[in-house]
Amino acid sequence: MKRFFTPTLGTLCLLSLAAVMNMVLPARADDVAKSKVLYFSRSQGFTHGPVAWRTDQGSSFSGEVLEKYCAERNIELVETQDGRVFDGDLDQYDGFIFYATGNLLAKSDQDKDHACPISKDGLMKFFEAVRSGKGLVGIHAATDSYCGVNDEDGNDLYTRVMGGRFCGHGPMQVATVTFTDPVQFPWMKEKEEKKSADHEEWYANNHLNTDMHVVMVLQTEGMDGDCYHRVPYPAAWIRMEGSGRVAYTTYGHDNDFFRKDENVRRIGEMIEWSVGRFDMDTTTNFDIATPGADK
Repeated sequence: MKRFFTPTLGTLCLLSLAAVMNMVLPARADDVAKSKVLYFSRSQGFTHGPVAWRTDQGSSFSGEVLEKYCAERNIELVETQDGRVFDGDLDQYDGFIFYATGNLLAKSDQDKDHACPISKDGLMKFFEAVRSGKGLVGIHAATDSYCGVNDEDGNDLYTRVMGGRFCGHGPMQVATVTFTDPVQFPWMKEKEEKKSADHEEWYANNHLNTDMHVVMVLQTEGMDGDCYHRVPYPAAWIRMEGSGRVAYTTYGHDNDFFRKDENVRRIGEMIEWSVGRFDMDTTTNFDIATPGADK
């Protein structure tokens, strides 16, 4: 039976407000087809608390809270630390999330029955899947991963796709990030000021891919740590890899981050954007938002 939608006064007001604010709202879960996302959270190096594997539940803490967020939005999240999954059928996934550390292709003393590296063939399949239109979201340590396979210009393929490479961090501290204009994610649009002061372990990244659209800028002045003695640099970005949408955020160092609904939403909206639930401007703004940050 065909159903006709009759907007209520409240709905009309909300739509009008969204238009005024130039806001692109994420789709309601019951209005969109189901999506499926693979969350890869293996650590070949240091294991962060949010991705520590809990064998009794077959997941990590971050995987649990992100799974709940996604389920409420008609997105199936499948978490694994077994890199062999990339040798299988990647067509079933609409996107990927990486919170991984170290060499993606190398074995680790930390590997157990549930964890193993990605094969080179599997990694190439993953890159092709993203370039063909699959989404990719990187959380915190996702820039502390690499593959040791370079492109024709000598750049690590994984680093180039993700958009940057970890080069250090100082102590956890409160710092300010500012939002670039136009403000992108819906949660940002709800803030009265175009900035956020947060307590985090702020990753410093280099080998930055300047074709990115910077979303958040870390204001480095006065921060504690030699790695912050540089001009303000990207703390979150989005970019296109072929037809695939790629997003990265430096946030997410510890479990406390994932205990806050607002923070889970920050990651969740990256996932929703990456699988096409709403659109944003990906035009490069690197030299305008963070001039000199690649030096």
